[in-house]
Amino acid sequence: MIIESEKREWLLRCQLSTSPRRSVLRRITAARDFLPDNSCFFSPTTCHVAAALSMSTDDEKLLRDNLSALGYGDIVTIAYENTDRDKAGMCIASRVRDDRLQIAVVLRGTSGDEWYSNFDVGYSAEHSGFANAADFAELRLGDYVFTHAIGTEPEFFVTGYSRGGAVANILAKRLCDRYGLERVCAYTFASPSTTLSRRTNRYNSVFNLVRQEDLFTRVPPEGWGYTKYGKNISLSHEGDMTAGYRRLTGEDYIGFTRQSAVDSFIAAVYDLAPNVNAYYRRRRQVGDRKLSLYEFMTSVAHMLSQNMDDDAADIFLSAMASDYADLLNFLSSGADLNDLITSSSAIPRCSVADSHSPAAYLASLDAVIG
Repeated sequence: MIIESEKREWLLRCQLSTSPRRSVLRRITAARDFLPDNSCFFSPTTCHVAAALSMSTDDEKLLRDNLSALGYGDIVTIAYENTDRDKAGMCIASRVRDDRLQIAVVLRGTSGDEWYSNFDVGYSAEHSGFANAADFAELRLGDYVFTHAIGTEPEFFVTGYSRGGAVANILAKRLCDRYGLERVCAYTFASPSTTLSRRTNRYNSVFNLVRQEDLFTRVPPEGWGYTKYGKNISLSHEGDMTAGYRRLTGEDYIGFTRQSAVDSFIAAVYDLAPNVNAYYRRRRQVGDRKLSLYEFMTSVAHMLSQNMDDDAADIFLSAMASDYADLLNFLSSGADLNDLITSSSAIPRCSVADSHSPAAYLASLDAVIG
């Protein structure tokens, strides 16, 4: 819905959780438009719009409604019934403003077997799983541009949350390389790290909103050389986000309020796997088998993708008496391990999940950016 007044105003709905399904209405205002005239300057308004879009991707209809409210048309959703771990659910839409074609690209967070891709770091310059998904997204976007941007150079508004943020980060970098920084405006949320490149700062129209208390934003570890394209903006250590979380959800926040817990987890990861090669090849005893950290995290992917079987459950239980015990204790903090193993939810509620949740990011945005 667009309400005309002295300022422009948009009412967008953000999804807080899928089980139970909860959402919140966000009122966003701007003097002229929600996209900035210069994409290389951070815009709080654009940030809030991007958050609303990226945090409504689990509900295809809700995402379409939000894009329509912003004036976008020709809306196309792709791979929403995806069963391929190396693809990415995405939505593409377009609008014309001041005789310029503006294309919005919204990348969905992790769904189903995409969890396996999240843990497949690989040996290339970019995280293998995210780069493969960005390849898919880039091809689908190319098809859209070919049919919608005849005779004109389009502008791009790119956003995503979690895995969608990582794919958006790589895709935005590629669009900057092809079309120029001034034609790309990208805001990612809760994105894992994506690249080994040392030339990331030049992509100054890409903004990554992160919470240091959120484990997902800090893996693969910086000690392995990983970072993100663009500029990271911290949402930590300012304001009281816990009160905002309670207002949004009606529940107490059980996530981490300090980054020290995540620091300890990252240190434990370094001890187990000081580099990518060790992540894949250094094996440790778990029950009657030996597993690398990658193989252990694949068992985590079984749980998160709801492909849990007796073998994976046995690995979890055996891991409690193995070198992976500290990692498992951290990942299950705030929840009972048996509840995690048997939960019908893809991401059962626990401290790690709460710290990464859309509600935590919306509350942090309100506390830090306003």
